[in-house]
Amino acid sequence: MGVGGDGVANRENKEVNSLVIPLKNLFAEKFDVDFYQREYVWQRKQLEDLINDLSNEFLRNWKNGAPLESVRNYEPYYMGGVVLSVKGGRNAIIDGQQRITTFTLLLIYLVRCFEQIPEFPRETINPLIYSDYYGSKRFNLEIEERKECMLSLLKSGEYEAAASDSISVQNLVARYNEIPDCWNENINAENAAHFAYWVKEKVLFSKVWTNSDEFAYIIFETMNDRGLSLTQVEMLRSYLLANIGENDREKAMRDFDDVVRMLVGIKLNSKSKAEFEFFKVYFRGHYAEDLSQSKNSNSDFARIGNEFHRWVSDNNVRLKLLHSDDYKEFLRKIAYFARVYKRINDLIHDRNARDYLCLIVNADYGLTLQPALILSSVGYNDDDGVVDEKIKLMSKYLTKVLTWRVWNHFVISQSSLEATIYDLCKTVRGKPVWQLRELLRGEPIELPALGNPPMLNQQNRNKLRVLLSLITEIVSSRSGEPDYMLNKKDIEIEHILSNQYEEHKDKFSDESEFSNMRNNIGDLLVLPKSFNASYGADAYEKKVVHYCEQNILAASLNEQKYERNPQFIKFIQESSLGFRPYALFDRTAIAQRADLYRSILSFELEMNNF
Repeated sequence: MGVGGDGVANRENKEVNSLVIPLKNLFAEKFDVDFYQREYVWQRKQLEDLINDLSNEFLRNWKNGAPLESVRNYEPYYMGGVVLSVKGGRNAIIDGQQRITTFTLLLIYLVRCFEQIPEFPRETINPLIYSDYYGSKRFNLEIEERKECMLSLLKSGEYEAAASDSISVQNLVARYNEIPDCWNENINAENAAHFAYWVKEKVLFSKVWTNSDEFAYIIFETMNDRGLSLTQVEMLRSYLLANIGENDREKAMRDFDDVVRMLVGIKLNSKSKAEFEFFKVYFRGHYAEDLSQSKNSNSDFARIGNEFHRWVSDNNVRLKLLHSDDYKEFLRKIAYFARVYKRINDLIHDRNARDYLCLIVNADYGLTLQPALILSSVGYNDDDGVVDEKIKLMSKYLTKVLTWRVWNHFVISQSSLEATIYDLCKTVRGKPVWQLRELLRGEPIELPALGNPPMLNQQNRNKLRVLLSLITEIVSSRSGEPDYMLNKKDIEIEHILSNQYEEHKDKFSDESEFSNMRNNIGDLLVLPKSFNASYGADAYEKKVVHYCEQNILAASLNEQKYERNPQFIKFIQESSLGFRPYALFDRTAIAQRADLYRSILSFELEMNNF
């Protein structure tokens, strides 16, 4: 992948120029965006894919112990074109805002996480984020409505988005908070400086700029117009229809088009298109044999991701596609599994936590691999009842995998779990329910024990919010009061102890111990934001009175909850879980609550319950 030259074309004083340049040159400039495309809309899927691609390419080049200078010989990585309208002193982004914004967030994260490493190039990375403008920071992508948020992320790594904030600001905060979840754990203090140099020197963009807004839009439309080239789905359609007998071809065409229309209507949590994701998930989960995920691999996994239409045609013998009837049956299978895929995603979107709690929890954890595993377990023509049973069974096991990892501060990003999940996909393919139960009882994915209680920090806040909501819902549903907290608005983590060390100094040896114990999961609940605003600063003795009005996990701190609540009392007796009220809340109480949370998870998710 080389660096290209530049070109100039003139037409009635309109100019267009192009040049392939590294990130450090592109980000040395100042940008704004036109009003019509001001929103930042990337979702977790795009962020996760970008981090995976960058990480895999970098790690393919990096050698342990190699000096920083070795980065100059690494392979470059091409990020596509950025179109600018340069006119009247403006440097307006016509195409590329999403990538420039996301790279800015990644650079902020790199600086905040790794700036203390002696070799880390902070002095050359910071100017790619902002410049000093008469004593204030001016971001290279300067948009006024985002500035407060960006300054806060740069300074502290945190920003609390208000309901009145724009979609862009809310997405900025959400994506920044998800970077730790998506991060590749193989990029760490040992090689972060190498990675930073590689990003700024070797990540390349095609910069295309013109002095005409009109011409800029023409370039943008030309670069993004896909009407003249067939998509993978369209090429798969052509291949299948070409191998179906002429008498059956018209019906087959209608059937395939009906499948695609159905897939287009599926609402994914990411911005990915379901009509493409389904075929990747289906072919990988049900047919792929070689699951190697190396970037340059010619494996089934890699080829299905890049060109699933060609993979099908190249593997027609293995797929037993030899005659017209085989292709018709193959199309019927596609239609069946597409309907199952739609059901899985519809259930996630509907958020019926009463019947499908684990499915919703896994989605809230941000796991985009869940439909792949469930779909793999489904056999061709399983009836609706069997499919439903498998959805619940596989999603419950995934909840255990994710929750055990979150408890132990393990990452749950796509890059950390994709190989493991797809290996399991291959193992569970089409098995009957009884075999799946036996398999899952055998713990096919190696998990750590539920060890020391997790501690809240900025990187795991979102994950612990989900974990606490899961614990809360287990208790609530078992006590006859199901009400999944994350189906409500403005739910946040609440510290049981107020952040007033002077009021608690008699219970803790010093302020550091107090701070650590406050962030222990045993001191945490999930409650409406309005509760924290009203009572968060109150002493425990005052606050515990109001806990009785909240979810049952919070209410269990108050002795009144143990009176005239027969289903809750029955649950305690049958489970033998260590629920107890607390008149005072100290380090012993925090440790006991952490043990209780651990026991609740084990009670609900251990394999003998599968």
